[in-house]
Amino acid sequence: MRKVYKKREEDAVSPVIATILMVAITVVLAAVLYVMVIGMSGGTTDTAPAGAVTFDPISGTSEKITFGTFSPVPAPMNIKVIITNNSAGGGVIELVFPTAPSASPFDMGATGGTGTSGLAATYTDTNFAGNAVNAGDFITVTGIGEHTSYTVTIYHYGSDSLCSMVGSTSFSTP
Repeated sequence: MRKVYKKREEDAVSPVIATILMVAITVVLAAVLYVMVIGMSGGTTDTAPAGAVTFDPISGTSEKITFGTFSPVPAPMNIKVIITNNSAGGGVIELVFPTAPSASPFDMGATGGTGTSGLAATYTDTNFAGNAVNAGDFITVTGIGEHTSYTVTIYHYGSDSLCSMVGSTSFSTP
C-alpha cells in the first residue's frame, strides 16, 4: 500500500512584511551606531591650560597675582581664580569675570572668604587687544586677611577642570 502525503503549503512571512522588518532593523542598527560614535567623541574638546602664577605682597591685606605663560592661552572669561584660605574655617574666595573685559584695568567679581573686609579684585591686561590671559597680566586682590596663608587654583570653564599649575601656588600675607 502506498502512502499518500498531502503537500502542505508553508508560507513564511509575506515579502512586504519581510521588507518592512529589514528596513526597521537597518534603522535601529544605524541609530545604535550613531549613538556609539557620538559617545566616543567625548563631551568637550577644549583642553585645560597649564601655566604659572607669581605672588607679590602689596600690603598686609593686598596681594598681586601675576600670570605667567599659559598654554593654550585662555580668554579671561573662560577662567575663575579660586583663592583658598589655608587656616581652619577660612573659606574660599572666587574671582570671576562678570562680563568680557571692556577696558584695562577691569573690576572682577570677588565673593566669599571669611575675615575679609572690603574684598575686591582688579584684573590688569598688559596687552588688551588680544582678549587673552598673557604673561605679565595680573590681578590685584584687596581686603584679604593679614598674616594668612592662601592657595590659588584656576578653574577653566571650557574643559570643566582645573588648570595645571607649575611652581608655587601659595602665598602668605604679611
